[in-house]
Amino acid sequence: MHISDGILSSEVAISTAVIAGVFLLYSLKGIKNKNIALISAMTALFFIASFVHIPLGFVQIHLLLIGVIGIILGFQIFLAIFIALLFQGVLLGYGGITSLGANILIMSLPGVFIFYIFKLKLLNFFNEKIKYFMVGFLSVLFSTILLALVLSLSKEEYLYASYTIFLANIPGMFIEGFISLFLINYIKKTMPNLIKDSNL
Repeated sequence: MHISDGILSSEVAISTAVIAGVFLLYSLKGIKNKNIALISAMTALFFIASFVHIPLGFVQIHLLLIGVIGIILGFQIFLAIFIALLFQGVLLGYGGITSLGANILIMSLPGVFIFYIFKLKLLNFFNEKIKYFMVGFLSVLFSTILLALVLSLSKEEYLYASYTIFLANIPGMFIEGFISLFLINYIKKTMPNLIKDSNL
């Protein structure tokens, strides 16, 4: 899901960096001392989960867990993803620095969407297991749509690549769905306070 350096046009790279910067500042504004350890833990969770990846052209399919991180952190997922992506880009060469803004938006916005979808109880007509599955499935679906949108806005020739990327990520949506199902079930039994704000 990471976009590497040199892929995006300068217009898209700059505009996504500016938008991501505004969201990141908003995320920082709402931070509380008691949340710092939790944000750090979620940063580490995303960082480690991303190690399991399959290269596909100029993107990589890997575990994200952004749905679970989103329902735990809400808007502060931007800070966790920013730190993790920055370290991944600098230390491991995943993604890149010029594409950092686009990657932050692609992986943070779906987490925020998921948080508000459940906070507003929009999927309450499903039973619990399906809702937990949807946390992972929808987060990767939204992330893949954003990735395809950013690529197609950057260069016209990326449009067909975007279709391929979307199809290639469908297995990842189901994998994330099932992992989220088991992970949220565990969190609700052992640490229910972590997700109480999401109304999940």
